[in-house]
Amino acid sequence: MGCLLGICPKKQPKKIYHVENNKHEKYQQQAHYQTHTHQEINYPNFQKNPEHQKQNSIIRQQCQLATQECDHSKRKTFLANSYQINDDQWDQNCEKYDFDLINLKDQSLLLFQNIQFYCDQKKLKIKSSQGYDYEVEGFIYKTEYDKNKNPKFTIQKGIFQINLEKKEFQLNGEGVEYCGKSEIIKHQGKFEKGKFLEDPKIMNCNQNQMEKKKQHTIIIIDMDTGKQVNLKQNNRKAKNQVQQIWCKYNQQISINDISILDSRKWLTSSIIDGYVLKLNLEGEEKYFQFKQSKRKEIKRILFLPSSFTTNFGDKYDLDKVKKLMKQELLEYSQMNLEITKIYKKIGLPINQRNFHWYFLLFDAELEQVEIFDSSSMFYDKQKSDEKLITTLEMLFKMNINNKMNHQNSGQQRDSYSCGYRVCSFMKFCFEKQFNETISYKYDESKIIKILKNTIVQVD
Repeated sequence: MGCLLGICPKKQPKKIYHVENNKHEKYQQQAHYQTHTHQEINYPNFQKNPEHQKQNSIIRQQCQLATQECDHSKRKTFLANSYQINDDQWDQNCEKYDFDLINLKDQSLLLFQNIQFYCDQKKLKIKSSQGYDYEVEGFIYKTEYDKNKNPKFTIQKGIFQINLEKKEFQLNGEGVEYCGKSEIIKHQGKFEKGKFLEDPKIMNCNQNQMEKKKQHTIIIIDMDTGKQVNLKQNNRKAKNQVQQIWCKYNQQISINDISILDSRKWLTSSIIDGYVLKLNLEGEEKYFQFKQSKRKEIKRILFLPSSFTTNFGDKYDLDKVKKLMKQELLEYSQMNLEITKIYKKIGLPINQRNFHWYFLLFDAELEQVEIFDSSSMFYDKQKSDEKLITTLEMLFKMNINNKMNHQNSGQQRDSYSCGYRVCSFMKFCFEKQFNETISYKYDESKIIKILKNTIVQVD
């Protein structure tokens, strides 16, 4: 055996160990430096000696642990800094990106068109240096509308990633999603970028159930032609149903409703309640087109459908009407249904026992209710439904000190136009929230045209 590096074989182990030990110290220093500078580490490669390979493996593990500890330390520092937000900064960013911010008792309410988001702003975490990305636990009510203005509700709670600039609120972490506009849980667990991460086992189970349902589908085949018979019948039936009945503004509309408007007959609740939703959507859209300074001057009005009070019944059971109130205004349940913090006026078309329409307008600031009744038979305010007004006063958490009839009440001289006049008055109330100087004028032809455009189907 010859000498290695010009050293005698007898002294070789000591010299090699000394040289490699220096390499060992050198790479320890390099690893320590690179761990704290996040550069790629070039580990030594010992291939000739198993003992050195073992030492090399230990060094690798130590370096990896040091890197992880450094990353974890920096992550903790970032999370700690992400809590550093003051109320003024949050308020300014909300205003900058055109949101309305309402401070409630224990939380904040963020409002924009078709969006209501509740959260505790004291627990907000900043996720970007620009100040428009946040993380917080919250509750969102979001509504999207199809081309016929039928709503699709998204109700979720949990940990949200918020981008104020893009107006995005995405569940990212543990959360709950509900079925439509209800308190029935649809999904519960982990979400990523707003989408539920479903358990693969549950997905397979659901797919198997769908396959079983498909297996039970009845198919009728014509033996002569080999074609499915009942498929054509079902398609023909569905096509006829589309032509005769459709859904617009969340109401079931039919050809009969068009005929009612054409012949000026007594209006149905589907037509009036469809117009209620139309006014609410247009009011919200127009409101958020104004600047913040102008919005503060607007006394917003919320219209409620006639179905709300019709379902009260004659007995006005307190528990029943409270449940109906929560069901109708579920998106305001997080603020204890105190809707007057957003809307200063609440308007309701009233269907009186299916033979007469009149209108109630509650004003929270003036503490009064105004009664619009087009028929002279009901002009006397003593004959109006006092029990209904008292019940609504309680539900709206108002203190009504004055009940009065609108000056344009009692002008109806026919047997059919009460519904048209109520819709015309609702249009007047809608416009007045943006322009206090306008006056009421009844134009039957104009309101019929508006109602017809409201319920006609969009293909």
